[in-house]
Amino acid sequence: MEEIQICPICHEDCGYLEYEGDWCVYMQCGNCGTHTSYISYRDPEGKKRAEKDSIRLWNMGKVNPEGRFE
Repeated sequence: MEEIQICPICHEDCGYLEYEGDWCVYMQCGNCGTHTSYISYRDPEGKKRAEKDSIRLWNMGKVNPEGRFE
């Protein structure tokens, strides 16, 4: 799996994978709440792909800064 880089918004080393039930995963910052989009999956193989895709989005800076677009 790719290394998780620092948060693209607050630049803290607080990023982690977060799961919603057993259907989706996303990256989130424990400091500022920035997160990637939800990536759904249906099986263990899909879950692994979704985790990799979430980390890739995070590392590219494709995130939603918490509260900025709400």
